[in-house]
Amino acid sequence: MIHIFSESNGVCSTWGNYQIKTFDGDIFQLQSTCNHILASQCRSNYEGFNIQLRRQTQNNETTIMKVTMKLEGTIVELTSSAINVNGETITVPYNGPGVFIEKISYYLTVKATMGVTAIWNLDDAFMVELNQKYKNQTCGLCGDFNGVPIYNEFIKDGVNLSAPDYGNLWKMDDPTEHCEEQAAIVNDNCGDEVPKATLASYEYRVNHFSNCSAAVSVESFVKVCMKDLCQCNTTSGFSCLCQTIAEYSRQCAYAGGVPENWRKKDFCSMSCPASMVYMECGNPCIDTCSNSEKKDCTQHCIDGCFCPPGTVFDDVTKSGCIPLSECSCTHGGKVYASGESYTTSCGSKCTCNGGQWNCTEKNCPATCSLQGGAHFITYDGKPYTFHGDCTYVLSKVC
Repeated sequence: MIHIFSESNGVCSTWGNYQIKTFDGDIFQLQSTCNHILASQCRSNYEGFNIQLRRQTQNNETTIMKVTMKLEGTIVELTSSAINVNGETITVPYNGPGVFIEKISYYLTVKATMGVTAIWNLDDAFMVELNQKYKNQTCGLCGDFNGVPIYNEFIKDGVNLSAPDYGNLWKMDDPTEHCEEQAAIVNDNCGDEVPKATLASYEYRVNHFSNCSAAVSVESFVKVCMKDLCQCNTTSGFSCLCQTIAEYSRQCAYAGGVPENWRKKDFCSMSCPASMVYMECGNPCIDTCSNSEKKDCTQHCIDGCFCPPGTVFDDVTKSGCIPLSECSCTHGGKVYASGESYTTSCGSKCTCNGGQWNCTEKNCPATCSLQGGAHFITYDGKPYTFHGDCTYVLSKVC
């Protein structure tokens, strides 16, 4: 379940053009497709969790290829095509010992009762939230969660570490590989991209995120946008910028803010299935035909595709968003359209009405029986055996 995080908890995220934001708020870039420890419990006698992540580059786009999570005795492996728990492929929602996994909108959420929550958009962005009890106990790219930026990640024992040097500390090769980093090609000549960065700054400050600045700092994300525009090598030129603005919007919502719809048809547009609409701040507790009152929840808003007002998601026939009055019902493995009915063995009639059964009850005859002197079946159909030599009341009005 996605939720509004506590300010005392730690949140680390990675997104877009190899960007990483530590638990303590530092943002750095690690251009690597090797496997790294993102976060682990390392300063205690027991490693309760270990989260590893590997990126890949395809068609000049950077995405997350695989996430491996050790959560106490459970191993969760995530790829865009499969979810494995302790070596077995599972479907969501999944509720196992100490771990709950579900998919809401674009997002796959893994929540462990030990105080670890992870959220992945199945593309470029991954976020980890830790309970405050893990302060000063973590290692990895996400940092030590000591509440102090830079120390002890990029300044340790008086020595300055570059982002690649820091990243190498947490590179975790598979037993049969030795992952070598390719030299990163960095373009620091923005040229005519500076006006676009100014536009991005305006988008952050004025246009659509005016109520987010109190929840999440704007300055660091504007700097990331400028770097993205310099470095991204895509035909549109906006891909990395879109990912960073999307990350700011996510962090704003995650902190309890309400980002507005900032995407346009010609700027970072998103497509949705027929009958659905894209919303930057939609209710994650969506109404469905089988549960039309799910919308009342305390979770923070998320971006994604949602049903327009006045409709619900048809989770019975999978026909998209429809008016509640058109929802079907199920009984005995059979689907009944709204308005259709069935009759019980004793004559009661049940009619499907907008996903709910309305039944007209009839008084049905019931039988109580005795077989072999000791085997009884009650009016409600419950069998039992009783041996006795006395006289007993079989049935009476009381």
